[in-house]
Amino acid sequence: MIIAFVIFWVVLGLAVFFTAMRGGQRGKPTPGESRAAARLTLLFVTILFAFGIAVPTLVLAENGAHKAADAPGGVVLTAAEQHGRYLFGQACNVCHTLAASESFGKVGPNLDDLRPPEALVLNAIMYGRERGHGNMPEGLYAGANAQDVAAYVAAVAGH
Repeated sequence: MIIAFVIFWVVLGLAVFFTAMRGGQRGKPTPGESRAAARLTLLFVTILFAFGIAVPTLVLAENGAHKAADAPGGVVLTAAEQHGRYLFGQACNVCHTLAASESFGKVGPNLDDLRPPEALVLNAIMYGRERGHGNMPEGLYAGANAQDVAAYVAAVAGH
């Protein structure tokens, strides 16, 4: 599929190049050029615009609206969970593995395997942990920030 896409654009680019190199006065057919050729050139430019500018613009605009709220696995995040995702990336992703944050830590537990409930995550953030290979310090986040991280992890772990 990708190869066909690339080939299409290479052929299109070459056609534009050779059309431009033909010369002649703008809007007037060159000697020997028919009206059909002039119409074909206009059609070609219209298709080039549609596929080269309009379609990618529409796709990018549609995708951008969904990126901020979606996590891998099709989980739609609330505003608090989106904030929790940001905070997780600041302090937690170095130690923990969580696919939704694209983190592959080796010290803390794999949260995708563990699938901890929100209360357990909140407790770990507030009081820390001493099991395993390292120590999770207490008080990494407090208040609403801790709740946002806990909500995010509980929403996406294992998806």
